Amino acid sequence: MSGKMSEVYDAYDMEILQSIRIRGALYLRTNIGTVQLRQINTSKKRIEAEYAIKESLVEKGFGDTDRCVRNKEGELITYDRYENAYVLRKAYEGRECNINSLEDLELAAKLLARFHKLGKEIYYSSEKDVHIRVSGDFPKRNRELRRIKAYVQKKSPKREFEEMYMDHFDYFYEQANECEKSYGEKDLDKENEHIGYCHGMYNQHSVIMYEKDNENKTALINFEKFYVGNQLADLYHFIRKTIEKNNYDFEYFKIIVNTYNELIKLEKSDMEYIFTNISYPEKFYKISNNYYNTSKNWISPKLFEKFNVIIDTEKDKIIFLEKLKEYINNY
Repeated sequence: MSGKMSEVYDAYDMEILQSIRIRGALYLRTNIGTVQLRQINTSKKRIEAEYAIKESLVEKGFGDTDRCVRNKEGELITYDRYENAYVLRKAYEGRECNINSLEDLELAAKLLARFHKLGKEIYYSSEKDVHIRVSGDFPKRNRELRRIKAYVQKKSPKREFEEMYMDHFDYFYEQANECEKSYGEKDLDKENEHIGYCHGMYNQHSVIMYEKDNENKTALINFEKFYVGNQLADLYHFIRKTIEKNNYDFEYFKIIVNTYNELIKLEKSDMEYIFTNISYPEKFYKISNNYYNTSKNWISPKLFEKFNVIIDTEKDKIIFLEKLKEYINNY
């Protein structure tokens, strides 16, 4: 054990039995259970807020989270001799949700609905001095796309990626513009009904399947991006990630929505919110930003690869959206 980490370990009231590094964090088996130690660049206020929301969830019976552990001094952040900051959180020995498994997705959707129900209760029972984040800022995104197009248009000569980008820009921008119009015409945020604590990065990596007392359990982790806002944004992001990984198979959409709907009733306008957000060319927007915000001297082959994937899967996405439109019409 290095001297540097030893002084961090010593700040906690625990005995380390085994350590292993996974994805930039240290997972420790200790006499107080399995924990994760990760270096952070987050403010003390933010970590205290993360601690508070998790403890509130525990009080309401939602105990399976990566709760933050205070050190011997009662602090959530521990500093090493170089002033690097660390946070210790509870960890689970299990596996991540399998995004290709309908059974796992059903459990993950149920977990999300439970979290949202309690997250809404916690928000409304607390002081309302928390900033509410507005979701789906399509006008801002579309302004960025127009700026990037103008930049590429001026490039001469254009390289292969830039030629391909211009060839497809109008097609994807038309989708983006339609989403902006739809969002402006309807109250798709419905903040009065769905406002509450959001996870911020709800996906298969944030749901751990594990066993306890011979029972299968699910735990919710990775709260680093939690916020107060429209909880449907969490649901949309989870759906989008899932269908993209499953070739836009409509059955994966239905298992998530139907399971979530058992605990939190979704109205037709909620389904329209999901439709509008899935319709937005999210991946094209991300590739545009990736290109614009990195060095233009060399374009990564990865960018070509990602762009080609978007083009190749567009037909599947359109078919999915047609099915979703029919589903909403009959909702």
